[in-house]
Amino acid sequence: MTITPTPEQERTLAQAIEDGLIQRPEEVLDLGLDTLRSRLATRRRSETAEEWVARFRAFVHSHSTSTPLLSDEATSRESIYDDRGR
Repeated sequence: MTITPTPEQERTLAQAIEDGLIQRPEEVLDLGLDTLRSRLATRRRSETAEEWVARFRAFVHSHSTSTPLLSDEATSRESIYDDRGR
């Protein structure tokens, strides 16, 4: 397969090389393919809002509720920053 860039695409490639984003024009194909792979993966794993909420709730409920809370003193500014805050 041969790909012939348009004049604008050639200018963009030259600018990307000049700015150090890529070293060779061929790298654009790899970047484009990475983007397509990412979009395809996202499309395949897309879920409805209800599915996302169900997964989120399952995640939330998977954590222990018996962990003791920190006291107000333990979370006070003075306790956190000690002598650095003065």
